[in-house]
Amino acid sequence: MITLATAWKTGVTAAAYALAAWVSLQFAYLPDRSSLIWLPAGVALGLTYWWGYRVGLLGTGLGVIGVVYMVWRRWDLALLSAIPVLIQAGTAATLLRSLRVDPRFLHWRDVVWFTGISLVTAIVSPLLNTVLRVEYGITPSQSWALSVLHRWMGDVMGHLVAGGFLLVWWNNWHMRKRDYVALIGLTLLCGVSGWGSFYLQRVAVLPAPALSMLLPVFVAATFLYQHRGVTLIALVSVLTLAIQVPYWEAAQPIDLRDYVFGWLFIFLTLSTLMVITGPIIQQQKYTRQIEESRQELESALQQVRDILENAPTVAMQIYDEQGRILFWNRASEDFYGFTKEQAEGKTLDALIFTPEEQEAFLQDLQEVARTGKPAPLREWRIRTADGRERVILSSLFPIRQGGTTRFICADIDITERKALEQRLFHAEKMESIGRLAGGIAHDFNNLLTAIIGFAELAQARLPAEHPVQSDLKHIIEASERAAKLVRQLLGYARKQLTQPLPTEINKVVRELLPLLGRTLGENIRVQLQLTDADTTVMIDPSQFEQIILNLALNARDAMNSKGSGQLTIRTRRETYNEEQLRNISESEDLAPGEYVCLLVEDTGEGIPAELRDRIFEPFFSTKGLGNTGLGLATVYGVVRQNRGFITVESEVGKGTTFCVCLPAWQA
Repeated sequence: MITLATAWKTGVTAAAYALAAWVSLQFAYLPDRSSLIWLPAGVALGLTYWWGYRVGLLGTGLGVIGVVYMVWRRWDLALLSAIPVLIQAGTAATLLRSLRVDPRFLHWRDVVWFTGISLVTAIVSPLLNTVLRVEYGITPSQSWALSVLHRWMGDVMGHLVAGGFLLVWWNNWHMRKRDYVALIGLTLLCGVSGWGSFYLQRVAVLPAPALSMLLPVFVAATFLYQHRGVTLIALVSVLTLAIQVPYWEAAQPIDLRDYVFGWLFIFLTLSTLMVITGPIIQQQKYTRQIEESRQELESALQQVRDILENAPTVAMQIYDEQGRILFWNRASEDFYGFTKEQAEGKTLDALIFTPEEQEAFLQDLQEVARTGKPAPLREWRIRTADGRERVILSSLFPIRQGGTTRFICADIDITERKALEQRLFHAEKMESIGRLAGGIAHDFNNLLTAIIGFAELAQARLPAEHPVQSDLKHIIEASERAAKLVRQLLGYARKQLTQPLPTEINKVVRELLPLLGRTLGENIRVQLQLTDADTTVMIDPSQFEQIILNLALNARDAMNSKGSGQLTIRTRRETYNEEQLRNISESEDLAPGEYVCLLVEDTGEGIPAELRDRIFEPFFSTKGLGNTGLGLATVYGVVRQNRGFITVESEVGKGTTFCVCLPAWQA
């Protein structure tokens, strides 16, 4: 069933064929109306290819019948003439599809195939229709070969001009507005050149090469718009010449040689330019791909650079093979304190490295360049521009840039992590020592109980004047001193029996002041700076007295070398959040909230930095023989037993401050 769309397309095909025939008949000069340019052959080929055989061949047949009847007024001739034309158009379209010729002619091979198909199939209609016209007496039998040649040349040109235009432009007409404007300009220039060339050839009686005036327009169209430009200008050239032919024929007879040369000129020019459009298109495609690749590469490099530049917590740098800094991101500026302008172009020994570290860094670069593999992670201890010591974890890997090797270094500041690791290690060590001390103290306490018990039993069984009584007394006294040592160990191990009570710290300090005065001696002044806030905590009062006395005795020993000093005891109430507690203590059981703090400050010799991590270890002491080293260990154990924390600040020659913080009691 023929649909409305099919009928419409068939009608358009017939009308296009008839219009193209009218234009082509302007070039006909043989008695049988043979023409060296027969555009309808190209119309039939192009529309059959795009609209299919049903629409294309039916419309072509109607067009052939209409044209032949209008010229010769014979229906039988018109019907018979349509058959060779349909065979030719169908064969050419079939060959184009079966050989997979790209109608856009993007490659020179497609143009060669198209030209070859045009040359071969264009013989079908001219040969059969010439024989038909000889039979009808239209073409003299003695000139049938000339008629076949002219018709074949005309169909070939029709395939190239009209067929090529339809194939190329059918689904390939989308362009920018300025391209359409440029093509319109080329079309107008082609018209002017066509008129000029025809004028030189017909009026000035110049030879046929006057058509070469069209050549610059063809070349410009070829290089600017390739296949689309060539086919458009070729079609415009033919139309321009077709319009001029009747005018110049009336003025002066046309020489057959002019037609033949014009055909050859247009055919060779069109074929050559269509062939070279393939390499031009490929070259433009490669150029465009190279430009797109360059832009993509630049975009990718810029993205990488932006990522490196804006990495918030990773200091990124790029180095050359000599270790010079080529790139220094914002995080590097924050980490090391040197701006991008100060760093780039320099080596690290001018900024943060010692000469020895710089040498080691250069060795790493050489090894990475040799192996092409990333360097193992490495820790560096560096000093920043403001003198702070930091620990960084650094990774180093190579990249190839052109023919050279560049090195990307990514640094992470692990100073806080290292500090946390040290505190955790210290806490685990103290916990292990505490467990060991607690176990030993329990067993030793059992032995002391037996020793004291048997010694007292022996004393009770012997007369008071017995000489052994004195020895037993010494045994009991030594055992009691040992029992006191055990209690200290148990206090450190947090395993002693206690009776926690709401205890007001300020009150305990005031009550102990007279005892502290006698214990510290006349050369050490005691000063109190107690807060007016509530200082009540939940602790065994005797334990808190033990804390104060141990810290005071430790301060006295630190100030004795100077002969005098001042002990300042302060209290305050502070609020700590989780982050502050994590930075202060390695313990995980500290609850955020309000704490009551006791600060004991002395003006003694201070504690060297290398000893501060060990001062809370039991049996560690810098005071020589005769000191158990359990004073601060006991304080540490008691504080931890009561869910508090203790910190120390000290500077050699300026004194030490211990800060004991316990959770404030909520009534």
